Amino acid sequence: MKTYGKTLFFNLDNGAGIIITSDRKKIKFNVEDWDDFDIMPSIGLEVVFDLTDGKALNILSKESEETSKVDLSDNEVAVVAAEVTVAAKEEEVVGKEIVVEEVVEEVVEEEKNDESQEERKAEHFESEVDINVIEDAEIDEFLKAERPHSITNTLNLSTAISNYFDIIKHNIDTRSNYKKVDGRLDYILVSRFLWTTYNNLTDIDIRIITPKIKTLKDDLLKMAYVYEDFMRKTKYPTLAYEEVFLSCQAEYLKIKTGAQNIIEKLNRLRLDEKFIGGVREVKKKELEEGINTVQFTLLEGELKSLNGAYVDVVHMMAELDERYKADMKLLNEFEKEYREDFSKLFFAEALIHKYNLVDILNAQAYIFDVQLWHQAKHSKSVKAHFKVSSISGELNTRTYLKYYLSTQDSSKASGTTKKLFDLYDYLVSINKDYILIVMAGERDAIDYESAIKNINKAYHVKYFVDEITAIKWAVKNSVRVLVLEEQLGKVTVGRFLEIYGKNVLSTPKVVLIGKKPKVNTLPISKLLNVGVTPRVLANNVKDVIEEKD
Repeated sequence: MKTYGKTLFFNLDNGAGIIITSDRKKIKFNVEDWDDFDIMPSIGLEVVFDLTDGKALNILSKESEETSKVDLSDNEVAVVAAEVTVAAKEEEVVGKEIVVEEVVEEVVEEEKNDESQEERKAEHFESEVDINVIEDAEIDEFLKAERPHSITNTLNLSTAISNYFDIIKHNIDTRSNYKKVDGRLDYILVSRFLWTTYNNLTDIDIRIITPKIKTLKDDLLKMAYVYEDFMRKTKYPTLAYEEVFLSCQAEYLKIKTGAQNIIEKLNRLRLDEKFIGGVREVKKKELEEGINTVQFTLLEGELKSLNGAYVDVVHMMAELDERYKADMKLLNEFEKEYREDFSKLFFAEALIHKYNLVDILNAQAYIFDVQLWHQAKHSKSVKAHFKVSSISGELNTRTYLKYYLSTQDSSKASGTTKKLFDLYDYLVSINKDYILIVMAGERDAIDYESAIKNINKAYHVKYFVDEITAIKWAVKNSVRVLVLEEQLGKVTVGRFLEIYGKNVLSTPKVVLIGKKPKVNTLPISKLLNVGVTPRVLANNVKDVIEEKD
């Protein structure tokens, strides 16, 4: 439905505005719905738009909408535009809605009738509104207001900077417990794939999102926002200066807002100038053509009135422009005065907090990743998905990423995919692959552990003499090599491997001391004789590790 109104408000910064209709309804709009390429939105501009579900769409200025409706000669278009706009001004004075279509139809109808030129001019002047000197109390009051010669500092540099970093310190202090976490995961490097993994796992089984997982996720996102805002400010000094210091200066902001208002007022006056200028040209031509007619005196008086109004508008524009330049000079001088000192103080303080922010964020990422996969390991749906997808190995981000990258060619990878290969190398470097020893006696277990560590100090070795505890530990950790003996404390090695295979998704290489069981759920990589020395066992474990998969 076509609706008419005026722009009551328009923000140049974000493109938001409000239109007030003739029946006093306020309709919000956005510059994206502005379809007029000749005239941009400004306060007081008359517009026509489609009102759909309370929203203003396909917005045009009345001037552009009227011009597009009539296909006349250049001279006729000027006459029509002048009459329509004057009629609009008259209706604005009495507070009535203007129906442009009716005005245009009247003009077109007059063109069709074979009336004399003098009669049409007479009718035109009988209905026309006298245009006197434009009076704008708001602009007049604005120009008379006393202006400051300098800007007073509302909040000093050190206080403004301290206020900002107090928020940073609060976020760090309230998460101080994360510093006690042993593991770290580079959040900046892993973040994209971490959230992809979270979304994929929760799509498979929504029950993974326990209250604990949700709390960790929300807090990680909150801290990530704090970190990203911090990094944005440290990366772009101008942005930091504006958001941390200038945004706290009351007088500065007041003058800046005033400068923005001047631009809006100038835009409105430019429309008035354009309107009066168009009408003046029409009147001049009519005056030239009517020099010997009875309407000459009336025409002459109207043109004089128009000339006075035009001069007043131009004068107002000049004063506003001068005021705008003066305000911008004040703003620029204030900005320049404190910029250098701000940078020194701000970036010195920033260096103190960057390490703590990164450290806590990495600890949060590690805890979130661990808990997410811990919950996934208890999900039958996730286990089934991994089995169907032929994903083998410990349930963790590294295994999941390895499965994805198995379909990619690292030599041809580019952009995002190359970053994922780098991420995989990083995950391999920080994840521990264990050598798990399960023995019936603790003395043998300790001797084997010591021999393996002596042969390579980089090996991570863990031993158990209780089979159930060993399997529970293996569920949560990555086991690369499993060292067993034929007869364990409670069960045979065959039964242990059967239980291990059902509960632990990863498939380790097995080094067995003794006879191979009749029923074997996991392949045996090395079979050693009973009573093998710790040194021989250690060398065989090393051979297994160095074998290509």
